[in-house]
Amino acid sequence: MSVDKPRTLRISTPTDRGGQVVELDGVDVSRALLGLTLYVRAGDMPSAVLDVIAEEIPTELDEVRAYLPEATKDLLVRLGWTPPAEEAP
Repeated sequence: MSVDKPRTLRISTPTDRGGQVVELDGVDVSRALLGLTLYVRAGDMPSAVLDVIAEEIPTELDEVRAYLPEATKDLLVRLGWTPPAEEAP
């Protein structure tokens, strides 16, 4: 998914707990991420690829269903994703 709207991404390590905190437009999205990759090239706007948490749930049907934790759904909606009609809030 490509997003044309510029976003504010902040990565920090709080002193009161381990691990990094990733904030997107001021909202902590850390629980929805497996990781991220930053791309910085002279003359271009920096960009980031967010690796979101999603789990495949095997079924005996002809399709595989993906489970998105609530934090991941919230992040994707924040980025412009529209959930399928049967899952829309």
